[in-house]
Order: sequence, then structure tokens, then C-alpha cells
Amino acid sequence: MPARLLPLRNPISISLDGDTIQAEDGEPLAAALLGAEKTSFARSPKFHRPRGPACMRAACDGCLARVDGLPNVMTCVSPARQGSRVEVQNTLGSREVDLLRVTDWFFPEGFDHHHLFAGVPGVQRVMQAFARRVAGLGLLPTDRSSERPPEIPPPRAAMRRAQDVVVVGAGPAGIAVASALALRGRSVELLDDGLVPGGGLRSLAPGDLGGWRALEQGFERARATGLVVRPSTVAGGLYGEDLLVVGPEGAEVVTARALVLATGAHDGVLAFEGNDLPGVMSARAGGMLARLGVRLGPRVVVVIAPGGGPFGESFGRAMTAAGAGDGVVVVRGVPVSASGSSKVRSVTVREGEHERSLDADALLIDAPRAPAYELPEQAGARILHEPRGFVARAPRGKIRGEGDAGVWVVGEAAGDAFDPAVITRAAEDVVDQVAAGR
Repeated sequence: MPARLLPLRNPISISLDGDTIQAEDGEPLAAALLGAEKTSFARSPKFHRPRGPACMRAACDGCLARVDGLPNVMTCVSPARQGSRVEVQNTLGSREVDLLRVTDWFFPEGFDHHHLFAGVPGVQRVMQAFARRVAGLGLLPTDRSSERPPEIPPPRAAMRRAQDVVVVGAGPAGIAVASALALRGRSVELLDDGLVPGGGLRSLAPGDLGGWRALEQGFERARATGLVVRPSTVAGGLYGEDLLVVGPEGAEVVTARALVLATGAHDGVLAFEGNDLPGVMSARAGGMLARLGVRLGPRVVVVIAPGGGPFGESFGRAMTAAGAGDGVVVVRGVPVSASGSSKVRSVTVREGEHERSLDADALLIDAPRAPAYELPEQAGARILHEPRGFVARAPRGKIRGEGDAGVWVVGEAAGDAFDPAVITRAAEDVVDQVAAGR
């Protein structure tokens, strides 16, 4: 069964531990590896359990690998380029057989390596050295004079500059605000840590984008009139009026007259046995991979938990449109367990009062998403706890400032539903405030 739903349009060659893999130019490296049926290419730091991508948005450690000599690279937000070298790190042995996995077998209930053999002369020092080796990550880059030097960029001086409007997050809320302000003549920068803008829209089946078309059309008009979009760029922290920004050009401190935080939400995570197996991922990640033409296997179970949506159902529709819907089972309930050694092989789910077991190559979870409140909290937003997580609250989205200057929060981070009508109304309110007096 092929792991690609569509043939490659711009094929390139990359490698995983020396083995050549065909990939789509520019797609996330993690997607390229999954498209080549490489489901496990990382190891957990302590117990060396196999890991695979779970979120496809740099919010987990399941895709960490060494890329072109650089350790600890998030392959889900790193583009595949001709000749890219991906190497599994943090193993003693190989990707398939990591001898340090014995740690998991010897200590099935977990262990506190800080106090193991504490006070035993000689033995404690040996155990601490072993523990540091077991709990490590990738090795530091090799020397530039080696035969295969890593692509280490030279040191660059940090910059400081001012900007009229900065919008953090290129999901639907961020796109709506940035587009409207740019079309009103404001100088706007839109930052996003993904490879391409769109956020959750990139995880919806094409047939489910109807309600979002006006937003996408406005975005294209705004880009044509000067909206600056900066992908692969992280807003690392807010310190007073200063926003720390790290991107391909290096680090800089940006002070914006108007700062809009559209940071979105984190995928919901449910507690169940085997939830860390490769092949267990969010429905949003599964939808993104489907849009990229990657098939997760002939048998995919999608669990839509109470309060979840819309990505689980949309994934099923995307697979049906691609002619692969027969292998998708959508369940409204909760996962009980996932079984397998190096990847998911079967799952048990509960629907109402009934449980059933299903063979599966992947398990997608569509659970309530937790608002990404971190930057809004740094800005001074009031944070309220709800069952889905912490939500940033501010009157009409404004956290602080006067007039058309200050900091706003909008979208899922502010508790807005992932719905085109809701997002559009919230964005319009923020735009009216930022545009006031201009």
C-alpha cells in the first residue's frame, strides 16, 4: 500500500541514516519521512522509547533529529531540500535497534536516576554517568574541519527596530487581522513559526474551506499590496514593549506600535495507555499530512472526543476524496489504549458504554484544544482556567495600551471558536480598534 496519496510534483532526494528517500521539494522533512513509511525516527530522552511526529507544529519532541549535522532539529517545521541529511540521534545502535531501550525494560515503573545507588561509593558516580548518557539528546555539531561539516551559520549581531503593526500567528485569526490592516494602508508584518501560513486551515479538507474563502481571498489581496509574511519565524517572548523574534535572518528585538497576538491553540492531549506510540497524533496533524499527500496507512482510526472538532471529520472527508476513505474509521468517544512495539498496531476505543478493539496503523485524536496563552499572559492578559485549558481574556481583545497603540489577543488564544463567522467578527473588532485615528 503506497504511503503517498498523490505522486510527487517536484521530487528531490534526501536521506535518512544514509538511505535515499524521495520527497517533495519544500515539504516538512517529517512529512517526507512519513511519506516513505518511516514512522519512527526519534527516541524519548530517558527511556529511549520510539517516537514519531504527533503534532506537526513543533510542539512535541517526536520528530527531533540531526539534520545536516545540526542536532535537535524539529523536522516537522524544517523544509526538505535536495540532499538534506537526516540522522537519528540519541541512540546506541540504530534507529530500529536502540540498545538503550533496555532502560525501559529494566525499570517498567520508572526510576529516579538522581537517587539511584545514592551514597554507594563508586557506584553512584558510574550510575550518574550512565544516566546522563541515557537521558541525553543529540551531540553537539562536529568541527568545521571534519569531512562532513554541518551547515552552521556564522554568528550574527542581534538587531533592534520599530514596526507599525506586528501580528503573531498566521492562522485564520492572524491572517484576518493582518490582511484587513494592510488593506487599510498600515505597514504590517505577519509572523509564523510554520513553513507556510494558514494554521489550522492547512488541515481542513478542500471541501471544508468554503466558509473561509473570503478570508483567504483577502489575504491574497493584502499580500499583493505589501503585507509582509515571515514564515519559520518564532516570537520567543515579550519583555515590556520588546518582542523577541528569531527567524532565518537571526534574532532581533522588535517594538511595534500595535502588537496583535493570534497564537492559536495547542492540540488536545488525552491520557491513555500507549498514547506516546509512533502513529498516535492529533487529527489536525493528520489533516495537514493528508493535504500534503501523505497516507498514514491503510487503517486509520480517528477518535473525536467530547468537545473536539472539526479536524477529525474533515480528515475522513479528505481521505474519501482521495479514494482512501475505506480504511478510515471515525469514532465519537475516547481512546482507551493503543498497542504496539515500535508503532501503533491496534487501538481500543470507548463509544458511550461500549468498548471495541480495532486494528490500526495510526490513531488520530481530535480533542478540545488548549489556547496558546503564553505570550498573552506575558503581555498582561487575565488568564482564566477552563476545562480545555487556560484562556486569555481581555475586553474586546485589548490587553493594554491606549487608542490605536497597544497589545491585543484574538482567535483561539482568546477563547474564540474555530469558526469562520466567530473568527471574522473577533478580527473585525480588533481591526477597528487598531485602525482608529488612522
